[in-house]
Amino acid sequence: MNSRKKKAVGLSLIMVIVLVLIGTFAWFTSTDNVTNKFKTGALPDGSVKIVEDFEEPDGWTPGEEVKKEVGVLSNSDTDVVVRLSFKEALQKMEADGNKLKQYAFDTEQNDTDLVPVPSIDFSNNGYDDPANLGLTVSGLPADVTIVGKQVFTNKYEFALYRDVSGTLYKMDGDFSYDLQTKTVTVSNVKYLYYKLGISSDKDWAVAPHPADITKSALDTKILLGYSGDVDSGTVTTGKWAYDANGGWFYYIGTLAPGQTSPLILTSVTLDGSADNTYQLMDYSLDVRIEALQATEEAIDGGGFPGIPTNIANAIKATL
Repeated sequence: MNSRKKKAVGLSLIMVIVLVLIGTFAWFTSTDNVTNKFKTGALPDGSVKIVEDFEEPDGWTPGEEVKKEVGVLSNSDTDVVVRLSFKEALQKMEADGNKLKQYAFDTEQNDTDLVPVPSIDFSNNGYDDPANLGLTVSGLPADVTIVGKQVFTNKYEFALYRDVSGTLYKMDGDFSYDLQTKTVTVSNVKYLYYKLGISSDKDWAVAPHPADITKSALDTKILLGYSGDVDSGTVTTGKWAYDANGGWFYYIGTLAPGQTSPLILTSVTLDGSADNTYQLMDYSLDVRIEALQATEEAIDGGGFPGIPTNIANAIKATL
């Protein structure tokens, strides 16, 4: 019987953490229909993990630098190469010049676009219950509190607020008082609100890509601080390189099992020149990573779409 030779086609298998390719390849031999099955390996979820040292600030103020140290930990059982990018989201309130615009209503509002105007704690500024000042109050709604302070002889200042589960919100109203009867009359009470402005978001990996990595792509008053292991203009082994044409940071090297990369971010700061329109701002900075098995085939085969040639070559030189 003549022997029959069969050439198997070599397959380059690329494993990407965000796109796991699991395929079945088969061929038939002779007439027995014996099936030979092969399955690729994969980088399972959790093979790489973002590690950070960050505590969400309670009341971020202009000029305040918040510690946000970010790196990448490899939990894989094989060497990997990684890249990282940012997604930002920003929500500010409607502004009126250099301050937030306030809306006044006769009743409490439930519109999700409205945010109650916060109130200070007047008790810390010498205000007291009018009863302790020898005054009687009329016309005050049940859910509203009035406090007063004597500033001169026979001269008083008053303020209104409401307490919702321990949070104080500012109210507005008109006051009149009769010195003869020691009575304060409250009228025209208003509930005060700010209104959400237009929200915005930015994926750095989607064009147009940020060129200046030291500032938020959404607001130049939000400053991003990086470690000394980040290069925006050069490609250096053992450091992060930023691709301004793709919006990705690439680690120039490999991460062994259990190894943590050098830090990329170290801080986020609200610039000291930020004005009152930044009150109640909601900003988020999400970090996402992609990883490949550390092989030339994975890098050259499109595992990192859009990777620049010089960065690809630099990473392959470390394998």
